[in-house]
Amino acid sequence: MASYRLNSDELPLPGDHLWVHKRGYTHHGLYLGENDQGEPLVAHYAGWVDRFEGGPLEITDLDLFSGGKTIHVRDYPDRQYSREDSVLRVLNRLGEEEYDVHTNNCEHLCHWAIMGDHRSKQVEWVDTLLGAIHPGLEAASKGLSTVRQPRHTSTLQKRKVINDIARDLAVDWGLKSAARWAAGPVGVAVYVGYRVSKQLWRNRR
Repeated sequence: MASYRLNSDELPLPGDHLWVHKRGYTHHGLYLGENDQGEPLVAHYAGWVDRFEGGPLEITDLDLFSGGKTIHVRDYPDRQYSREDSVLRVLNRLGEEEYDVHTNNCEHLCHWAIMGDHRSKQVEWVDTLLGAIHPGLEAASKGLSTVRQPRHTSTLQKRKVINDIARDLAVDWGLKSAARWAAGPVGVAVYVGYRVSKQLWRNRR
């Protein structure tokens, strides 16, 4: 999922996944298009934008969303939902207050609107770091995320995520144990390199 910078004199397309750099993280929103007054609008969670607390899923204008920062557009060459459907999916959730930085943040929302599942590259990197320390920490983090998924997530989707966590835990725990046994600190360093490479590869999908 590569991204490109939006020129200051151009507008995104309805259904685009937008993001901007904030201090220590990236903030995301789905572009909705222009209203009758010609104002470009973005849907985003207000949580943690200007304060350390949750906020509702709301509509803001493009300038307020960007805060003067460069806007990036994430590319989805194999999007599962059309641009129009992605916009409608987000509009149907307006006003909900289920923001959670770990399980249902702005990045989760945009990926869900376009691809149908919850993904946040920022959260995945945190989980990767935890997994490099100990696979059990990553499994616990992902397990908590699954339990705390928003209400619209189906039981079948949650079950699939849990099964994936169990599979990855078995593989990664085995690999780390083998690396530590075979080569000590060097083996652990190789394992950490493997985990980082695995996450980089996943982010390209």
